[in-house]
Amino acid sequence: MKKIVVTVLALIMVIGTVGCGAKKEDAAIIGGADGPTSIFLASKVSDPVVSGTWQTASIGYEADGDMQPEYYVQFGDAEIIYGHMENNDFVPDHFDSISLFEELETGGYKIKAESDNGVQYTYQSSEEDADILEYYETWNEDEFSEKYSGGASLSRCD
Repeated sequence: MKKIVVTVLALIMVIGTVGCGAKKEDAAIIGGADGPTSIFLASKVSDPVVSGTWQTASIGYEADGDMQPEYYVQFGDAEIIYGHMENNDFVPDHFDSISLFEELETGGYKIKAESDNGVQYTYQSSEEDADILEYYETWNEDEFSEKYSGGASLSRCD
């Protein structure tokens, strides 16, 4: 019985550690029935590929009446992290998968991503300003003019 309690407590401590900033490649060692067991616990948030926090051009209202961007965005190496700000801290709300990340010769980025419900979209740096990521609801560049959304485009806010 003591082994089970100790194992459960060790697992809780490992999960707490992973949730507080452990990286993907970390493995935890816990006591198993036959000795130490190594398990892999992956974090949902990965290292950034595009620095900073970004915000949409579209504005929404908060419960207290303050105007805020509709959402804030950070980029991991495998996901786009959508969230909001609480007390100047970024709080993730949901994630979309990055299918292609490309650094452009002009110094900007092209990021193709897909939402959980299958919407394929592209963020691409503006030719005029690398701190603007233009949003296109397509992966096909031939459709960019038809699928552009200024309100969903992003600007770097830090």
